Amino acid sequence: MEDKDKLVKQLDALKIFPNNRLVRDLKNQIKNKLKKLETVKPAKPKRDPNVSRSSKLKRYHNYMRQIRNNFPNLSYSQIRKQFSKRKRGDDVSIPDAVWQNPSP
Repeated sequence: MEDKDKLVKQLDALKIFPNNRLVRDLKNQIKNKLKKLETVKPAKPKRDPNVSRSSKLKRYHNYMRQIRNNFPNLSYSQIRKQFSKRKRGDDVSIPDAVWQNPSP
């Protein structure tokens, strides 16, 4: 509210000056600032970090499960180890095509 009052006073003070380009520019700047103050931004709903973490883990485990369905002879932990090796750039026994699209 204090900012809004200050801006209104500045607009009133500019009325005593002749209407030249500089005064018009200042008036426009002050009016734009007033518009920004008047517009109320809706508050973003704060997302629970546990929900975010949970959704990411669900996607990760679904990805691992799909790969395990393609390679039933490998255990879940072996697939996870190969995934971390692949992320580092090492060679793994599972082909790249499966990592890119694990759905059967």
